[in-house]
Amino acid sequence: MGLLTALGAEADPPPVNSAQGARLHGSERFETVNIPLGSIEPGTVSAGPACTTSAMMMAGGRLVGIQSCAGANPPVWFLEGADLVGAVFRAPFEGRSVKLTIEEVRCHVGITGPAVPCTAQNLTNGKAFWEYRVTASTEDAQPQPLCPTGSGFALAAPHAWSTGGELIPNPEYFTFACAAKNEGTATQPFFVGGGVVAKCIDWGYPPWATSYPATVAMEYHQLCTRMAMADYCGEGRSNTLDGTPLKFMGAKDAVQLDGGALPATVDGYSLEAVWQVNGCGDVRPLCLGKKRWDTLPLEATCVNKSLFIAPRATRPCESLNLASLVNSKLLVSYSVFIDRPLMLFKDAGNGYVTTAAVTVNPDILEGGGNVTGIFVDHNADGLPDATPYTAQRKEGPILSPKLPADIQSRMGNLIKPLYRCVNSSGRHMLTDTSTCDGIPGFFLKVIKGDQAIEGYVYSSVDVTSTGQRRPLKLWRSLTMPGVYATSTQAPAGFWFVKDLGYLPAVGQLPGRDL
Repeated sequence: MGLLTALGAEADPPPVNSAQGARLHGSERFETVNIPLGSIEPGTVSAGPACTTSAMMMAGGRLVGIQSCAGANPPVWFLEGADLVGAVFRAPFEGRSVKLTIEEVRCHVGITGPAVPCTAQNLTNGKAFWEYRVTASTEDAQPQPLCPTGSGFALAAPHAWSTGGELIPNPEYFTFACAAKNEGTATQPFFVGGGVVAKCIDWGYPPWATSYPATVAMEYHQLCTRMAMADYCGEGRSNTLDGTPLKFMGAKDAVQLDGGALPATVDGYSLEAVWQVNGCGDVRPLCLGKKRWDTLPLEATCVNKSLFIAPRATRPCESLNLASLVNSKLLVSYSVFIDRPLMLFKDAGNGYVTTAAVTVNPDILEGGGNVTGIFVDHNADGLPDATPYTAQRKEGPILSPKLPADIQSRMGNLIKPLYRCVNSSGRHMLTDTSTCDGIPGFFLKVIKGDQAIEGYVYSSVDVTSTGQRRPLKLWRSLTMPGVYATSTQAPAGFWFVKDLGYLPAVGQLPGRDL
């Protein structure tokens, strides 16, 4: 059996169109499990009087076991592919261990297609590898699928990961990376579920030597996973919704876009960020695109207040020229932003407006729970409106009123619009009916032909999912007639009127994780 040892010339993988993800491995409860290769318990024993497993190794993206069989011919057997069905691994988990059993093995079909058969030659040269259907069981629960979303199968990826999403080089460990599933068509793919580790492998950035030496390949894999999760602060926290359309490229391809300048849009995708490995070996955005600043939900960004999203002196990305960085290890991402930040604002007279029409001053905003530097921008000119409102709280993300048609159709009746209503006194209300709930004096406020739709929320969620479920509610003032507020929490002196739905949680879509 040959092992993957050849290295090609260092080059950018081709630009890719796909989708972001909100999880590293996509295995939910077992997301942070690192598996010791030495814990293997083979499910099958090769012919021979006394066969023992002497080693388990990763050969690129291949999980390979080695059995020594005294008196057999040959005396050494390699276990790979279907030979590993029934094999068991045990990994540390929550102060005890989890038993991981390989139930089925098949040839992996990548999300960039076409399918490559798992012949001996293709496996040896790294063009093909296996994927595994795995069950996980603990002492207190029956076996359950390790990959509850996506294709249900996982790739084997070498090395370990920290809980903060950092790749830890360690040849004695590996992880199972759940693969996505195409719920679109061959010509219009829509890959959902799984984790970004598997996506990055399919995109041409695996954590093993291919066209890059191993150390460089691991740096690019880390770049890719941070980018795919929109993990702006390098904390292992996603700032995107799973399935968000994504287009990205390396430095050499990005420089070709406009002589090194980065256009604000490419093929309908908006500039999101330039990702780079810093001098400490950490991945951070070199900058964010202006539209990303203005639409960033900030659900998980920079929970560690000591971290910044990007160096202040180099943002936004539209002001950056990549010509001098063409040989740098970096990735440039463009995205279709399907979520926006829903903000609660208040004026001196205790009037409220809840809106996703905001502008952000990145020189002030640092992320986390901070709302300084966020302003109402109803006319969408990028400048704060001349209003008396000041930001109070980030309610969370809301789906954009310009939600792409394919995503909107997939969500179907599991989402519903929120309508923007006002009255002649300038009071605002955000509710889920186009009649403004029939409240006297309130009427729809249409801005630039948007049908007065502020955005979309979930009409239902999967109550069995581990994701957050944050209900949005309508409240009315007990002392001021005609004053309403839309928020997740009741303002002081306000009374509950009705439930409006659920705010999207990072990584969760209604009825299931996308």
